Amino acid sequence: MNQKEVRVSERISEAYTLPSWLYTKPEVLEVEKREIFCKTWQYVGHMSQFTKPGDYITTEVAGRPIIVNYGKDGKLRAFYNVCSHRAAKLVEGEGNKAVFTCPYHGWTYRTDGSLLRAPNMKDCENFDYQDFCLKNIQLEVVQSFVFINLDPEAPSMTTQFPDLFQHVKKYNLGELKRIRVKETICKSNWKIGIDNYLECDHCSLVHKTLVSKLDMKLYDIAMYDYYSYQGTPLRGKTSDFGLGEGGRYYWLYPNTWFSFDPGPANLSIHQSIPIDHKTTKYIYTTFFLNDGVSEEEKELLAMDDLVRKEDLDICEVVQQGIETGAYKQGRFSPTENLVHQFHLLLQKDLEAILPLPMSNPI
Repeated sequence: MNQKEVRVSERISEAYTLPSWLYTKPEVLEVEKREIFCKTWQYVGHMSQFTKPGDYITTEVAGRPIIVNYGKDGKLRAFYNVCSHRAAKLVEGEGNKAVFTCPYHGWTYRTDGSLLRAPNMKDCENFDYQDFCLKNIQLEVVQSFVFINLDPEAPSMTTQFPDLFQHVKKYNLGELKRIRVKETICKSNWKIGIDNYLECDHCSLVHKTLVSKLDMKLYDIAMYDYYSYQGTPLRGKTSDFGLGEGGRYYWLYPNTWFSFDPGPANLSIHQSIPIDHKTTKYIYTTFFLNDGVSEEEKELLAMDDLVRKEDLDICEVVQQGIETGAYKQGRFSPTENLVHQFHLLLQKDLEAILPLPMSNPI
């Protein structure tokens, strides 16, 4: 480590950014998976995906396979997608099942995760079915959005994200229809995409088409312990604008943001999923109020695709610059409050394993 590197100061006026090696070393990502992704709330789905008992989806968090399942008792649950017998994966994709049967040895589980059948264990002594249920995972539903946390001791969503979506709570977000899920690959570290999203100093240069529609003089930000908000209305609207009359953007630590974009009533959920230390998968899930897609909604999708491509391109440029070795550690501008907050949260979660010295670089 370069001896001149320092911790991120609590005071943004003197703060240096996180050092470049946190964006380029593969071993850092393994620590992040263990210390951050396995201990934070991750978006996994929407209640519209669970309409009848037996409906399920599968996903992954930090490489761990997960089942989210709507039980016969009407309760939504999450389990590790791992058989309790010999650890085979139980199911792929999504669909509807009355029970989950392991393809390896036929162990079968009810939708509440309890073990129903273990065909090869008939003559096993002291075998208790209760000892071999599927392993539960914390799950919470917020405004119809489904989150899980692999850490059984993690604070609740309500505790960590109080007043989330406060600007749009008057709308029934549960009525939103999931229209499109799109994935793209960005050749940059997952944190670069978050750094980019959490400031709009770049917007007038990188997103000229979008900015031309917005009143940037009314741009507003707000910080909370584990999330932040950015918003601004369309030109001609006030700061108390309605859904679609401007942009409202909520970032949830560490890697998820909810974007209510200008245009017809909409929401896009963005997830930044690290593949390796310099490759990130972005998952964009778009919601509209109606099942069909109008011409106006098609225009919004095209604008979203343009903005995402602009962001992806600049993030890849930044990764290339970091990998040259010429850049070690930057400084925050006074308007990069939300990026500063992100770096402080990362530092707090990583410092026990990846500490930075206290002294100032000279």
